[in-house]
Amino acid sequence: METLIVNGTVRSYLLHLPPEPRNRPLVIALHPLGSNPLLMESMTAFSSADDIIAAYPEGTKISEDGTRSWNAGFCCRDAREVNADDIGFLSALIDDLADRYAISGVLITGFSNGGMLAHLAGIELSNKVTAIAPVAAAIGPNLLGMSPRRPLPVLMVHGTADRILPMDGFHEGNILPASAAIDLWVRANGCRREPTRERRGGIEVERHAPCSGDAEVLFYKVDGAGHVWPGSRVRMRSESDPGTMDASAVILGFFRSHLR
Repeated sequence: METLIVNGTVRSYLLHLPPEPRNRPLVIALHPLGSNPLLMESMTAFSSADDIIAAYPEGTKISEDGTRSWNAGFCCRDAREVNADDIGFLSALIDDLADRYAISGVLITGFSNGGMLAHLAGIELSNKVTAIAPVAAAIGPNLLGMSPRRPLPVLMVHGTADRILPMDGFHEGNILPASAAIDLWVRANGCRREPTRERRGGIEVERHAPCSGDAEVLFYKVDGAGHVWPGSRVRMRSESDPGTMDASAVILGFFRSHLR
């Protein structure tokens, strides 16, 4: 594990370097609630790619009985309780790796609570980030009045059978439906509001394009998938994965297509 000091707080992350790390793109993968960088590395398998730098930051846990988490503004647990500066952490991490390896682009992705922070980082760090790809994530009302500095390519992945963070949101509380996140990015990117739709063997892909600055918005709805990273060998609890999508491969393909 490597460390950074952010506003006087030591923050940790797992780093995987390819054989030739200079001028490679950086993928930052944010673990879910209660998880850790090693599990996120196993879940995504990004470290098996030989053409990217992969960083797996560690969230905040304030006691042995606490829950390691990210502060997405409206959620979650320990990180939200102490108002952890996770945007500052990600910003410092990007700057540090850019100085060391002259990175050629930045993707922020994350699962569940990590995906919530990916949404927030897309807005707050749009001047440093090439694209974001939240998986099984949602946004809160705190993001609705915010706008990125520039249009940003966005890919979202969500299972239709997700009961932890249902696509249609909750009737109570501050977690909005997935459609609210799509609407936010469609508006921010100046995209065509009505998407094109395509079925691909148990997956519906919604594509909002054209958008300003080539910043498309894609939404992969995975039929029958629960609260999972589709295609991973690592699952949370006993959630279902129909095996119809390799989320990591799709996300890396999306990222590479937007590198300049």
